[in-house]
Amino acid sequence: MLSQSNQSMLDNNPIPDIFSVQQNIRRSMPKDRIEIWMRSRLGKVYRDLILDWLVILVAFISVAAIQSWWSYIIAFFTIGSRQYALFILGHDAIHNSLHPIRVVNDRLAKWLIYGPMFMGLEDGRRNHLDHHRYLGTELDPDRYLHALSNKNSNARLLLFCLGLATFGKTVLKVTPFGKMLTQAKDRTIDKNSLLIGTPSQQTKTIKILSNYLRQRLSVLLMQPLLIGFFILLDLPWWSYLALWVAPIYFCVFLPDEIRALCDHAIPILPESNADSLRLITFQPNWFELAIFSPHNMNYHAEHHLFPTVPYYNLPQVHDFTRNRAEVTVRKSYIAFLIKLFSSLPLSPSIESVKEQEYQSGIVG
Repeated sequence: MLSQSNQSMLDNNPIPDIFSVQQNIRRSMPKDRIEIWMRSRLGKVYRDLILDWLVILVAFISVAAIQSWWSYIIAFFTIGSRQYALFILGHDAIHNSLHPIRVVNDRLAKWLIYGPMFMGLEDGRRNHLDHHRYLGTELDPDRYLHALSNKNSNARLLLFCLGLATFGKTVLKVTPFGKMLTQAKDRTIDKNSLLIGTPSQQTKTIKILSNYLRQRLSVLLMQPLLIGFFILLDLPWWSYLALWVAPIYFCVFLPDEIRALCDHAIPILPESNADSLRLITFQPNWFELAIFSPHNMNYHAEHHLFPTVPYYNLPQVHDFTRNRAEVTVRKSYIAFLIKLFSSLPLSPSIESVKEQEYQSGIVG
């Protein structure tokens, strides 16, 4: 839920154009096709879950058998790529489209995806659904990721791409404490009072902490199991950090932040002038797909238009949206980033020129 001040802000502003754009596209789609897109293919889900974990298992066993610097490097990127692939499957679980039975959907996500990667499903779901609800507005909790006004120089963009500008905020926002601090800011309450304030505030903090730990029960149980597996393979203690924890940052967090930028960033300032244009899809090569958008995450405009369509059906949606003027189709994440670096800083006085450069250099 949003704070009262944020909800009031939304109520007092007209509905952004992007909502009308999305509604128009949805209404134009054949209803029979939408019904087909919504169909579950559980064999595909279980196959992808098993294959992603199987690759991770093989990488662990291989590095245990051949312990050398090059085997660790190969295992690092192999494991990291499958961690990110699992994370994208967890994204489907957020929308309850990984499995049609809600309890099975959530248990698959908690125990096979989020728990092993130190994450909580419920808080991630709250944040991500707000992103869908408020895309193209100041209330989007992920706006800082794709906005260019806060990274309008090469140095700031580089800090973003390295994760140094956003790691703390991204981690905090998917916890109950991020929501609590936002509410405190809205009510102009001292942040410290949330921890050392009145007894009622302390009770609320304890309740939130208890809820935080309950949501992460799968984390508390899965991490010892993973550590035990490393011990069973007779791997050194630091291999857990090198081959499991570190890849979550470098191969999951960083690519996902960069993808989030590319999926909604429009080289126009001010941001409000770009908000109706944030439906973007990529058609990159296999290498970029593996790094930035496994399991069809590159069909991001299609996902925003139909958030509960399972990931394996998104290419079918793209067949109907690929020629829509409202949807921007880009070819390469890396090319987009290179163009963005070369175009900064953006200026409101020349945004139309820079947008034309992007369209000719990336979309065309």
